[in-house]
Amino acid sequence: MASKEPKNRAGSQLSDSLAGFLDSVARMAVYVGGGALLVGTVLLLMNFNVGGAPGVSAQALKNAQAIAPFLLYGGVAVSLGVAWLQWGEETLAPLILIVAAAYYFSPFYVPSIFGSPAPTDASRTVISGLQNTGLAIGIVGFIVLTIDVATRVRIRSREGARAEQLKYGKGIKEEADIQNVFLGKCWQLPYCRKFVREKCPIYHARRTCWKERVGCMCEESVIRNAMAGKLVPKDTIAAASMIPYNQSISDDKKIERCRQCVIYNEHQKHKYKLAMPVAILGLGGIYFAFREPLLSGVAGMVANLDRFVNNATLNTVSPSSNSKGGNFFHEFVLGAIMLIALAYVIRFIEFLIFKLKV
Repeated sequence: MASKEPKNRAGSQLSDSLAGFLDSVARMAVYVGGGALLVGTVLLLMNFNVGGAPGVSAQALKNAQAIAPFLLYGGVAVSLGVAWLQWGEETLAPLILIVAAAYYFSPFYVPSIFGSPAPTDASRTVISGLQNTGLAIGIVGFIVLTIDVATRVRIRSREGARAEQLKYGKGIKEEADIQNVFLGKCWQLPYCRKFVREKCPIYHARRTCWKERVGCMCEESVIRNAMAGKLVPKDTIAAASMIPYNQSISDDKKIERCRQCVIYNEHQKHKYKLAMPVAILGLGGIYFAFREPLLSGVAGMVANLDRFVNNATLNTVSPSSNSKGGNFFHEFVLGAIMLIALAYVIRFIEFLIFKLKV
């Protein structure tokens, strides 16, 4: 054991050093990338409404072409840095996507703020640079959202409701003779203690504690009878007649006891594990069954958006190249919409199963 401790300590120190190094890199990415994003945005917008002599317009175009890459790289750097430093925050992905939307939908407000010039290569390059930056930040946001959804599903499937929300059986370990029947009854789950189960009328009656509103985690009489070695007949009807019902508390309080019980939470985790693939397969089925009409709807939405931008800016800003990028862009938008829909479906399922405990 003594020889293992230095190795474990060295591994922990290496892990801490690596995490500290990555934190430093992420902070630098936020500072440098944020500065490049801010300065690049200002400099790029300064070349939006530049008219006059042809030489001036040509210089504005060169400036915009030179600044746009710095804006793009800065946006990616700051979004990745923020994602690393703020990982785990529920608002992380939405905030990144909001910033991405602010850049991508710049044709809505940039011309009204900085004036609507006659269409020039410089103005188109400025808008294109802003939208490309928004698209790149949006990709980072969707990746963060995807990982967050996958992580949330994995943690919820393993832990269920948070431990601090449990009152009955909190901190109890799984039994040595562990059994974990999927969607099983209370006595088929890993926290049902063997010495109680053998003397439990609910077990011999083949019922469940959450339906009877009484169990070994919340009712003293169940434990007391088990420790006293009180015999329970193996006949299901006779055993059911021995289930101790507490008449001193209301049904609402009994329901609340179930919601705070580690055994019932294990049952809820099974429901969650069943609901997740159903939700994912359901949305996947919608995507593949209605892919063509959905893509047509996305294409129409993008075309209407471009039309609205042109009308709002008096046709001074040409439609974005990304909007006219064909099926790839439409597939990306549809995939993003489906991913966001999945994220909210998962949150709704979590609310039903772990909050309302249905």
